[in-house]
Amino acid sequence: MSKRTTPASVEDALRMAISAHQRGKHDEAERRYRAVLASAPKHPDALHYLGVLLHQLGQREPALALIERALAILPDYIDARNNLGNVQKELGLTPQAEQSYRRVIAARPDFAAAHNNLGLIYKTQQRFQEATDAFRCCVALAPEMFEGWLNLGNALVASERYEEALAVYRQWQIQAPEDTAISHMIAALTDSPAPDRASNNYVQSTFDRFADTFDEVLEGLDYRAPALCDALVANLLGAPKGNCAVLDAGCGTGLCAPFLLPYAHTLDGVDLSPKMLEKAALRNCYRHLYEAELGAWLEAHPASYELIVSADTLCYFGALEQVVSAAAGALLPGGYFVFTLEETMDTARASQFKLHPHGRYSHTEVYAKQILEKAGLDVVTVQRTVLRSELSLPVAGLAVAAQRR
Repeated sequence: MSKRTTPASVEDALRMAISAHQRGKHDEAERRYRAVLASAPKHPDALHYLGVLLHQLGQREPALALIERALAILPDYIDARNNLGNVQKELGLTPQAEQSYRRVIAARPDFAAAHNNLGLIYKTQQRFQEATDAFRCCVALAPEMFEGWLNLGNALVASERYEEALAVYRQWQIQAPEDTAISHMIAALTDSPAPDRASNNYVQSTFDRFADTFDEVLEGLDYRAPALCDALVANLLGAPKGNCAVLDAGCGTGLCAPFLLPYAHTLDGVDLSPKMLEKAALRNCYRHLYEAELGAWLEAHPASYELIVSADTLCYFGALEQVVSAAAGALLPGGYFVFTLEETMDTARASQFKLHPHGRYSHTEVYAKQILEKAGLDVVTVQRTVLRSELSLPVAGLAVAAQRR
């Protein structure tokens, strides 16, 4: 970003606002950005950065207006143009977002993030060849960029070009040989034994990357896991009385919080992704939010909850023994464990669980029941259902409720 000629006091105030923003002091940063704009209403950096902050806080329409104002003042402001595309994408303004990213690339062909963002637009429209080309440009320009490699592999997997995807992951592994997330994706595409669960690094990096668009993307996939858990809890507990200690296990952005809160005198959430937890905190529903690996955290909190809900989280575990046993231990006697799984349909080839090319695990109903019983949980109900759509096809799932003896 180029230095702009403004009064020194304004520049100093802007630096303080940026510092607060970078430290996660969002209220302070917003106050300082607005103070800068009170003195210099047409300061493009202050307009842009305040727009970015509001975007991070989920205030997308005001963010869009601020970034558009910055670009009206300084049309060649490339970072602002790229962020304009990001906000447009999340607002569902797909053609406008595509145009924004194209303008960025036309002005700066070496802007790797813009190629990546354009690829995401193509992928959501199932324009997989164009998406693949865009992601290849991204990783050629920035081979250290985790997100570009992952998106390139995902686009190839989505178009069922598995051998090419495997080649991409192996090339990526040369760039980052210590990255366990790459090993996970390679295992998903080969006959090598699947790891017992996705690594912490894979889960954290995947969902940190996904946090800003998580809710909007899942809405477009007819995502039903929270609603399925909601229905099971209502059948188990009846009318909410606000008298339960409740844990949202793998809470993500907090999509389950609105239906869990009426049942809770305390509602806690745990997740591995700090950026997802930032989104969950904005809902103002949770007593505490914890950044931790789920199984280890449950083991460290025995006999603490009357209800544990885990929507679309156990699909990142293959072997369920440890995490289900830990959940059982974290329940008070008579407490309920409610969760969803993707269902393994080819039980002849995978009698317990299967790691799929998209990186998630599915499980057989028989295996899930066995693990629950072994952990001291009585199966209350197992419902075959559809969790969401993926590439216009339904994803088969299991919605499960069990009770601690």
